[in-house]
This record gives sequence, structure tokens and C-alpha cells, in this order.
Amino acid sequence: MSRLGITARTGLGTDLFHFVSSLTPIVNVDLVVYNSKGQILLAMRDDPHCGKGWHIPGGCVRFKETIDSRIKKVAQSELNLTDFTYDKDPMKVFEIMWDKDQRNLDNDDERAHFITLAYKCYAPDSYVIDNQGMSETEVGYLRWFDKLPDDLLKIQNCYRDILI
Repeated sequence: MSRLGITARTGLGTDLFHFVSSLTPIVNVDLVVYNSKGQILLAMRDDPHCGKGWHIPGGCVRFKETIDSRIKKVAQSELNLTDFTYDKDPMKVFEIMWDKDQRNLDNDDERAHFITLAYKCYAPDSYVIDNQGMSETEVGYLRWFDKLPDDLLKIQNCYRDILI
């Protein structure tokens, strides 16, 4: 335990994480999940940092957490996907930054610089999306896409050059 009561296991807490993320890039993994039809799995998101739209599921790598562990945690927590495979090397590494004035936040540097490792993942044919009665506009709703939708989050437009 640190002098501040912060541990790698429990994390920084929201306020401190937002402060740290305004001073340094954040490393995260994105899971580009394909099914056997070649479709991509996206999730609906709506938050003050990125806005509302479809996004590639992903998550920030925690201190002393392996990338493999973060990939599996994101797959489980965001997609309820436990039986899947993925390429061990990232398909692409992105440096993603928000420009000033693109968001309406008190601190527009907060969560504005990411080093993103994009991993190609493969869902088995047995995987079934369980949206638990949510509507398509609700946060966390999952859907397969044949191509990237027009309302993909702007911060993820970098994927338009490499994905269908």
C-alpha cells in the first residue's frame, strides 16, 4: 500500500485517474472482435469524454497488469465473451489525441491522449450477444456490423483506414 492508500489492485479512483490522464498518455487495448461472417462487434457508448456512438470495446491497462490480462478482462466485462482467441501481436498501434475544443469538459486535456494497442479477436460461432432487453441506444448495447457505422465515435475514426 502506498502512502496515499493507492494500490495497483484497487486503482487510482476516478478523480485521480482523470488528473493523471491530463498529464500523461494512457495505454489501452481495443478489441476488434470478428465473427465467422467477418462482422465486427461494436458497443454503444455515451460519456462526456467521447460522446455518444458506437465504439470498439477496450480498456486502460492498469499498473502491473499484463496486456493479456486486460484483453481478457475487457472481453469478459464489456462483451461477456470468455471463449475467444486473439492474435498475440497488435494489428495496429495508434496514438489517439483529442484536439482542444472538441469536447465540453472543464479540463479538455482529461483523457485526451491514448496509446492504443488494437488486437484482432475472434468470437466462436457459439457466442450469442445478450443485451438483456436493452434498446440499441443504451450504453453497453452490443451489435455486429458489416462495416463501420457513420456514428462511430469520432475519436475512433482512425479505424476507418484499416477496417471494413
